[in-house]
Amino acid sequence: MTYTLEEKKAILSELIIMAHADQHIKKEEIAFIHAIGKRLELDEGELSHMVEHPEELKITVPQQFVKRIVHFHRLMLMMHIDGHVDSAELQLLYQTALKYGIRKTTVDTLLHTMEKYPHGEIPPSELMSIHQRNHN
Repeated sequence: MTYTLEEKKAILSELIIMAHADQHIKKEEIAFIHAIGKRLELDEGELSHMVEHPEELKITVPQQFVKRIVHFHRLMLMMHIDGHVDSAELQLLYQTALKYGIRKTTVDTLLHTMEKYPHGEIPPSELMSIHQRNHN
């Protein structure tokens, strides 16, 4: 999947905002953000600035359905990465789902399904199946 520079920044912005949601950014969250940033070939200095200044970040909803699904799963992984789901993180996830046009029942199914897999990584075919089953 190819992304524009703006899409890459938007992806990382939402991950950073999720990492800050519980007011405690942890080393696992930073490592995940940097791994995604590296995969997306984003400048390390710019990424560090984004992490240090989350108040400057803006959210952009991905236009393509598949990109929304993939990125929403990244957000779910970020939420679980430290082994604890805070209520602020869960609230942000549901708010993001609403912006993305993802139903609450779909989010609940995804959260439940994540528990079945190591590190919460739902296989792509199952991820797509869950979203298609509940998509308008």
